[in-house]
Amino acid sequence: MTSFFHRVLSKLSGSTPAPVPQPTVRSTRPQPVASKPLVAVAPAPATPPPRPTSVALAARRPLIGASGKVEGFEFRIDDMALQLLAMRADPVAQAAHVAAVLVAARLVAMDGRIGLARLPAAWLALAGVPRNDAGTVIGVEFDASGPPLSSEVMFGVAAKVAEFRAVGAKLAWGAGQSMGSNPDFLLVRPGTPEAVTGLIAAVKAPPAGLANIPFIATDMACVEDMERALQGGVHLASGSLTATTMAATLAKAGPLAPEVGRVALLISKLAAGAETADIVGDIKGDIGVSVRLLQRMNSASYAHLGGISSIDQAVMLLGRNDLHRWLSLMLMQFAGSRQLSSALQEVALWRARLVELLAVERGESEPGRFFTLGLASKLGLILKMAPTDVVSTLSLPPEGAQALLSESGPWFVYLHTAQDVENQTASEASAAADGFTSAVRVLELSSQAWAWAAENTVRAAVPTA
Repeated sequence: MTSFFHRVLSKLSGSTPAPVPQPTVRSTRPQPVASKPLVAVAPAPATPPPRPTSVALAARRPLIGASGKVEGFEFRIDDMALQLLAMRADPVAQAAHVAAVLVAARLVAMDGRIGLARLPAAWLALAGVPRNDAGTVIGVEFDASGPPLSSEVMFGVAAKVAEFRAVGAKLAWGAGQSMGSNPDFLLVRPGTPEAVTGLIAAVKAPPAGLANIPFIATDMACVEDMERALQGGVHLASGSLTATTMAATLAKAGPLAPEVGRVALLISKLAAGAETADIVGDIKGDIGVSVRLLQRMNSASYAHLGGISSIDQAVMLLGRNDLHRWLSLMLMQFAGSRQLSSALQEVALWRARLVELLAVERGESEPGRFFTLGLASKLGLILKMAPTDVVSTLSLPPEGAQALLSESGPWFVYLHTAQDVENQTASEASAAADGFTSAVRVLELSSQAWAWAAENTVRAAVPTA
């Protein structure tokens, strides 16, 4: 029976995806493949390698705009699948993966954000063209280290570019490629600080004939490089949302707002099992927290309660678990004014919600504790706090502290899976190694978490909403 995903893929891709044989899941976890230019189709080796992973929902990576907000998401075929597909020279499997990436980007565009689909140039001819592709950006990538594509292949690529443009898609490629027309975006991959400096210079003095074409920078190495590029005039950027080193981040950190300590004390008391009456008394003693809590409980989300007028009633109706979560989210309003604050908060909410959903999937008895673990894994970067301070501020239990500080223990599997998704390296083998039914399921949960994060980002930044 055709799966729901394949039916959706068929409708949105403009073609009928061919079935792809199921992969053989190996008992050992595959090592991540370093990011590099996409590969062209190579002749099949004498001994065929294992078949690539089956077509799944493509993993997304935030696409951040100059405003510092998440403007959309990029999708690509993961590096391991790219290598295996290229080695096998299997156009049916290649077409199915191309369609999956395009469908994922198209679904994001339908929700009003930018969907960037990064594809090998040689595989673009395998793509089905829909009737309408407005909002989708297709990144056409060339392998700079490989042989140049033949004139016949390039002719097919240019023809497909024209077909996609005719239905509203935007196209992006590098400045050095001759495609018979200018791209709508210039696609670059500045992997080092020196390359970012060169990129900023190119934005200010663009190549001949390419003036006024916005730049999209992908695969950036760290948050600092991304901020530099966006401040330097880059239109959109994506990459690793981590600091170069936490030591450098902490060196630039100023003193935390006193409110952080008061909120942390409440979190600590909740975690220690303090009496609810004591918690209510502490909240009443903090005007800022009291006002925000009442405004939260009288927001549209709780309109069905008919209005809350007392802290006692608010705490009783919210419950200790949700109060713990709300206080944890409240800490993010003290993120400061760094350019990517909004994007980092949305990513933190995604990570927290995904880790919670993964815990539900594996039947954990208290999945709410894993929401806090996921949030803790990003809070250090947002508030410029040492990991040990994050552990104490959020009063993480020993299992959470072990997962965050030493990347080990029974809870680390959840952070590990979230990292795979964020790095676009999730696979059937990695999902099985981490104890989940499939990569498809993990990515479905990730999509749910992104939808939740988008709805709650403003609320987390300003808890009074």
